[in-house]
Amino acid sequence: MALTIDKSQTAVVALDLENDIVDEHGAFKDFGFAAQVKERKLLANVRKVLDAARKAKALVMYVCVKYRPGYPERAINCGMWQAVAQNSACVEGSWGSQVHADVAPLPGEPVLAKHGISAFCSSDLAAILRTKGVRNLVLMGVATNFVVEGTSREASDMGYNVYVVEDCCAAANKEAHEMALKSALPALTTIVKSDEVIAALK
Repeated sequence: MALTIDKSQTAVVALDLENDIVDEHGAFKDFGFAAQVKERKLLANVRKVLDAARKAKALVMYVCVKYRPGYPERAINCGMWQAVAQNSACVEGSWGSQVHADVAPLPGEPVLAKHGISAFCSSDLAAILRTKGVRNLVLMGVATNFVVEGTSREASDMGYNVYVVEDCCAAANKEAHEMALKSALPALTTIVKSDEVIAALK
């Protein structure tokens, strides 16, 4: 059965597609994310979905993990945040914290800052979705097993219909990506391909 989405109640959300995470020159270039992004042609796939969403006049949003210098918003309480701080990653105003040029936001498209794994963590995402009457979330981003899964868990609890665009997501390696798609995400979301979303938005 073909995917159907009410685009008037849909937000297409790009997650953590900033240079430090997805660019081969970013702070996390040695962590595997950028290599997987390149191998999976992720940015080109994301761009196609964004273009379709814009043409359909669906809400397009970005959420990126960002911190002030010195990371005052973030307790360095586990390995993930230690890696962020040790690599001076995702600092507001830096090249690394900017959305990659291949999928850059257009003027007027919200770019929200978050301080944890989920896109809802310390961001204005919930308020904007509520104001815009959004019921459906189409999620794309890096990493599948962190921001995508974390956002999906919270969004599901909040009552949203969540769609994860499989070929617009990546993790540090293929195994981590596939594990997220086979474990929690099928129970919380509808997993789709970019072509299905593009067709549904027409």
